[in-house]
Amino acid sequence: MKTVYFFIILGILFGQTFAQEALNKNASDSLYSPPLNIPLLLAGNFGELRSDHFHSGLDIKTKHQQGLKVFSIADGYISRIKISHWGYGKVLYVNHYNGTTSVYAHLQKFSPEIENFVQEKQYANKSFTIQLFPKKDSLKVNKEVPIAYSGNSGGSTAPHLHFEMRKTGTPIAINPLQFSYEVLDKTPPTLQKLFAYPIGQNSHVNKSENKVQISFKRTPEGIYQANPIEVKGSFYIGVKGYDRQELTANKNGIYHYKLSVNDTLNAEIKLDQISFNETKGINTLIDYPHLIKNRERIVQIFQQNKKTLSIFKSLKNKGIISLKPKETIDVRLELIDLHGNNIRIEIPVIGTLNEAIVKKTLFKTPFPVLFKNPAHYKLTHGSLYFPANSFYEDVYLNLETSRDTIKVHKPMWAVKKPFTLSFNSKNSAFSKYSYIAYRLGSKSFIYSSTKKEGEWLSTKTNKLGTYVIQQDSIPPSIRPKNFKGNQNIRNYQFLSLEIKDQETGIDTYTGSLNGEWILMEYEPKTNTLTHHIGARTKLKKNNELKIEVVDMLGNTQVYTTLLLL
Repeated sequence: MKTVYFFIILGILFGQTFAQEALNKNASDSLYSPPLNIPLLLAGNFGELRSDHFHSGLDIKTKHQQGLKVFSIADGYISRIKISHWGYGKVLYVNHYNGTTSVYAHLQKFSPEIENFVQEKQYANKSFTIQLFPKKDSLKVNKEVPIAYSGNSGGSTAPHLHFEMRKTGTPIAINPLQFSYEVLDKTPPTLQKLFAYPIGQNSHVNKSENKVQISFKRTPEGIYQANPIEVKGSFYIGVKGYDRQELTANKNGIYHYKLSVNDTLNAEIKLDQISFNETKGINTLIDYPHLIKNRERIVQIFQQNKKTLSIFKSLKNKGIISLKPKETIDVRLELIDLHGNNIRIEIPVIGTLNEAIVKKTLFKTPFPVLFKNPAHYKLTHGSLYFPANSFYEDVYLNLETSRDTIKVHKPMWAVKKPFTLSFNSKNSAFSKYSYIAYRLGSKSFIYSSTKKEGEWLSTKTNKLGTYVIQQDSIPPSIRPKNFKGNQNIRNYQFLSLEIKDQETGIDTYTGSLNGEWILMEYEPKTNTLTHHIGARTKLKKNNELKIEVVDMLGNTQVYTTLLLL
């Protein structure tokens, strides 16, 4: 089992400067303890490449179960509490007195004191989902004292604890594994694929103006030796790989990339910290069209935009490598984990005068969206509006429209800012049940948040693809799971119902007992609505339970039953 211990050595402690000073591993007093009291095995590490974001913490395994005690890693106070159906689910933020904040997400429930505080606010606001910012020191916590229980809430797909460290009051997430720790990790990263991307007019690699996959083999000395490539002009490198630790099968992200040309550092990426303000910039780091086509992420050692991501610690000429005809250079790529385990990839490059045989297709259409400028296109059956900086580069779109369909190209580019897509009722038959849906497949659709204004039906979206007009007049369904009408619930600890909506999805839900609002917890992954019977549940001999569920278009279903005591 991989065991991770979070210890930090203190040297200088004051104000906001601590977040950097705390990285000193040579001081003497330990400050942080682990957030769980089991060996900490990582299902995901800091900075991993995720959908539209860098992973901002550690995913710690919880033995495939929920309900493990979660501890505050140091003294502090609860500064933020949030409960949402997706995202982090149930999450706690703890401010420590040294300028750092720890975050604990996908929780099952909070400690009794915190749970009681939250429920008071939920009942006051009559809402399960909530966000709270307790006053400083009003909810103090101590090191190694339980503050919550691990779970699978929110966007989590399996039980685990998502754990983060941040610089208090900033959008900066810190790699928790920088803090002094012991970990069993003697395994270097693994190289999976290697690419060369020609860039610039008339540039090509191996006579192709498109990206080229580079073959390689591993030598007995453990060095990855790539086949020589011939280049005219300029190019940059792309790489796919992963990192593992002992006794875990998870293929986690790589911490450190170093690219050198003739022993001179050309580019360096290091995942010590990430700003939430730039996390969507991941779409400029990866080869996004390759992701859409092949479902795999290639890291480009290259700066696509003018603004450099802060994870680039060194960058020469945007990572672009240029050479003259007949010139020979040695490119070296190193993949390094936080423990210093590393692999080296040697790529011989030869300059050439040969012309390209495989030409890059120049893709232009009558519908450009230039990087810095907004674009507005009126269509036969609707319109499209793209604000400035909608994309990370200039793009040329294919647009197709029919009475109830607007096709906005294929999803081959990342959208930076949402664009507005609208249908006009003069050309399409709308009803109060009409909405805009995004087509996932030939018969699969997903609701796109729809706004009705006069003769227009509009949605704001960040997905390229096909949008259609759909109809939803069917209300949600409600079905009790662990009880039935006129049943005695004297020994029940909770009431559970299944709620579903097949079309637009569930918007709101409300539960009441004898006319008074009760707290219902909604878990959309299992379509489950739950009321935990407790001190705030006011039961009588005969009790009327009423559940009301409303979908995104306002279609409403009401379930009522009598429960006995």
